[in-house]
Amino acid sequence: MITLADFDTYPDFPVEGILFYDISPILADPARFKEACEALTPDAEIDVVVGVDARGFIFAPVVAQAMGIGMSMVRKKGKMPGELLEADATIEYGASELVVNPNGLEGKRVLVIDDVLATGGTARAVADMLERAGAASVRFAFLMEIEGLPGRERLAGYDVESVVTVS
Repeated sequence: MITLADFDTYPDFPVEGILFYDISPILADPARFKEACEALTPDAEIDVVVGVDARGFIFAPVVAQAMGIGMSMVRKKGKMPGELLEADATIEYGASELVVNPNGLEGKRVLVIDDVLATGGTARAVADMLERAGAASVRFAFLMEIEGLPGRERLAGYDVESVVTVS
C-alpha cells in the first residue's frame, strides 16, 4: 500500500510556505510504481485516460495501457499544436494556462490522472475543458490529496479518488 512514507518532502519548494511531496522514491521502485498505477486504476467503465502535465503523464499511459484504452494529454499552453481548448488554472503558488486537444473526447467516459489534489484549480480547469469537448463523464484519480485545501470542494459532483491523503 502506498503511504506518506513513500514520498520525500521538501519545505518551501517551489516557493516559501509550500511543502513539496516528491514522487521520485515511488518511481525509483518498480514494485511501488506498479502499486501506485494499480491504485490509480478505477473499478469503473472508462473510455480514455487523460494525463495532466507534467506528473500525471507518468502514470496515465501505464493505467491506459493496463485498461486497454487510449490516452490524451492536458498540457501547458504553447506545448501542443492544433485546434485546442484552453482554460486558466489558479493553483497554490501561481496560475497556469492549460490546453487539451478535443479530438476523440466527445461522448467518452474520461479518467483524469494527476499527482496531487490541493486547491483544485488545475483539476477544475481540466474538467471544464473536457466538458466543453463533449465528454460524457469525467472522474479523477490523484496519487495524493491534501486535506484542508478546497480541492475536493471544487470538484463537487465528480467522482474523486486519492491513493494517499495528507492532513
